[in-house]
Order: sequence, then C-alpha cells, then structure tokens
Amino acid sequence: MPKKIISFTIDNNLFLKWKNYVKLNFINSSQLIEKLMENHLENEAKK
Repeated sequence: MPKKIISFTIDNNLFLKWKNYVKLNFINSSQLIEKLMENHLENEAKK
C-alpha cells in the first residue's frame, strides 16, 4: 500500500503558541506518574 505524505509550513509563532497550549492543558504518561507519586507522598506525609 503506498504511503501518502502530507507536508505543510506553519508560522513559528503559531507553533510556539500551540506548544504552550498543549503543555498547559495536556499531560503525558511520565508527567501523570510523577503527579500521582507526588500526591501519594503528600497524602502519606499528612498521616
């Protein structure tokens, strides 16, 4: 099956805004694990 390749150009400012938006509003798996560990340690410290 042939592959289709899409190519486009994006304004650098728009790209940087998108990157910041994603960083603020989304979380990747390693960040999720880190957050869960921090919450667990905080809860253990409160006991």
